Amino acid sequence: MKTTIRRLLGAATLAILAGVGSSMVATATYAQTQEIALVDQFMAWNLDDYEAAGTKVPDFKQSPSFDDAVAAGTLPALADRLPARDDVMVVRPRESIGTYGGTIRYNATNPQSFGNVGYSAWDAHLAGVTTNWEIVYPDIARSIELAADNMSATVTLRKGMKWSDGQPVSADDILFFFNDIGGQGDLPPLPGNLIVGGKPIVVEKIDDQTVKFNFAAPNPAFILSVARAEPGFPLAPKHYLQKWHKDYNADAGKIATEEGFASWVDAFVSHQNGQTGDFQVDVNLPVLKPWMLSEVDQFGNQYYRRNPYYWKVDTEGNQLPYLDEQVRMLVSDPEVVKLNVQSGQLDYADKFSQADLPVLKAGEQAGNYTTMLYTADLGAIVKYQFNITTKDDVLRGIFNDVRFREAMSLAVNRQEINDTIFFGLGVPRQWGVSSKSPFYEDWMGSYFSDYDVDKANALLDEMGLTKGADGIRVRPDGQPLRVILHDAINRVPLSELMAEYWTAVGVSTQVNTVTRETFAQAVAAGEVQASVWFADVVSEKDMYTRPIWFRPPYGLDTNPVGGGLAWRKWQLSNGAEGEEPPAEYKAQQDLVTKWQATPLGSQEYYTLGKEVVGNTVKQMLHIGTVGEVPYVYTRSNKLKNFPDNNMLFIDHLRGGHAEQWYLTK
Repeated sequence: MKTTIRRLLGAATLAILAGVGSSMVATATYAQTQEIALVDQFMAWNLDDYEAAGTKVPDFKQSPSFDDAVAAGTLPALADRLPARDDVMVVRPRESIGTYGGTIRYNATNPQSFGNVGYSAWDAHLAGVTTNWEIVYPDIARSIELAADNMSATVTLRKGMKWSDGQPVSADDILFFFNDIGGQGDLPPLPGNLIVGGKPIVVEKIDDQTVKFNFAAPNPAFILSVARAEPGFPLAPKHYLQKWHKDYNADAGKIATEEGFASWVDAFVSHQNGQTGDFQVDVNLPVLKPWMLSEVDQFGNQYYRRNPYYWKVDTEGNQLPYLDEQVRMLVSDPEVVKLNVQSGQLDYADKFSQADLPVLKAGEQAGNYTTMLYTADLGAIVKYQFNITTKDDVLRGIFNDVRFREAMSLAVNRQEINDTIFFGLGVPRQWGVSSKSPFYEDWMGSYFSDYDVDKANALLDEMGLTKGADGIRVRPDGQPLRVILHDAINRVPLSELMAEYWTAVGVSTQVNTVTRETFAQAVAAGEVQASVWFADVVSEKDMYTRPIWFRPPYGLDTNPVGGGLAWRKWQLSNGAEGEEPPAEYKAQQDLVTKWQATPLGSQEYYTLGKEVVGNTVKQMLHIGTVGEVPYVYTRSNKLKNFPDNNMLFIDHLRGGHAEQWYLTK
């Protein structure tokens, strides 16, 4: 149910981006009330802001599972585990106040993946978002205040906040991340969103709870960028990790060798992984998440137990989370996932296709679950791309001719795909943003999306790619034009159709199904020619902070599925590294940089945003098939405060806020 709330914000509250109708307002601080439309009841406040409206939070209460440890003195009392009272975060649950206890299980498809639904177990960043990203609010941070010129941001942490091992969180943990980890020596580089104007963000310590982030260029997207996942978590537990860092421990190399690592860098990265990412292996790593990794069993299943120092309470003073444990079950076979859902062994699950809907709906009553259809804020369910910087120079020349990409799009029978793969639930259209996006224009969905084999053949003929006697076109070097299409995301029936369409116009295409790990290695080596990948990160606020499909590299810096990584390095280093991109892509990068320097919600923001999207659609770097397809989840009927069908599916289940989920009997 959509509701309108009146939220009172103190003058020291986080700079907030609040949706008001179709416009966006960006300010540094609010000291007045504002009407905010939310899709459900979920909301969060600093406790002093919440109580300033006249509603008092009762005395804090803990899960009974901690009572014995507190009584025995092995765990501090709750008041000593939470931040200072005014700095505790108060959460209004989505449906109702929950009850403590219980374990829920969800699915992941391979050992190196947390599982997309697993995002719910690491909802902890400097800033947070409401269910449909209507509001950005303080999360780990007590406040974030952008300077009027957007050249700096002052971040204040919560007094008395503690890591999951009980040690204090301080400004030194932020400085440790910037000065001793990100981009230092052989350690992994800073994420791209922490490099602004071609230069890393410079962090200045004000006091133990306060730091100032200084930017080389205006950075109004900073608040949103630190509300995201992996790159939005610029702090690390210095007190724990310094043991494996050579600048803090002269024996770091010796310790690494004893642990079986080739270097102190490998050991450090292994122990650090998991603050928000997929690859945690150190069960002792201190975190700020609702649950802590406690075990990985012989089958690859991961067990997460309640964090006793978690820093949020509900509106009745109950420390969150309600659930004792989450378990990530490793289930690689989609058919087994469905069987586990129907037998009640998975409390929530995804990785379903639209073809699974009849089976899932039929099993609801016996399995005591509900099939959820979320409106995806996407312009395509998946997308296909040719690697424009593949190491095969002849293919690289072909792929960089926009006529080739236009022809490959025209060769696709989208109506047939919608009918046979998506059961008519989608809209045949081109890749891009959702039709609900403020950056969408009517021409985008139909751009080169007609099924026109004659025009496709004409474009390929115009390029000089003539057909041989066998019907296969010939490359400029005289070799047959053959393309390997990598599918690492299990869209095999769709990919096989795409291969048929492309082969029919003389571009012989073979589908190669691979694991994510193998695919990532091939991408890094420049060996991927074409691939299918997810078409997410096109929701308005998401793409503003991570425009990964709108400028080089086309994909993540760590997985540039569409190519252009060397071009991105050139841009980030101001030309010191990498390869200068062709003028077309250089201009697009400059446009994106300019767009990200405009305040969210300004007229220039919308004008430039439409240009960013429009250029990319016209470049045909991403080929869509069907869009506006609902995303399929299942949820146990015992699991409460789970988002309902009013939730937009934005970047997996982020916005689900699992700390307030609970189980009924």
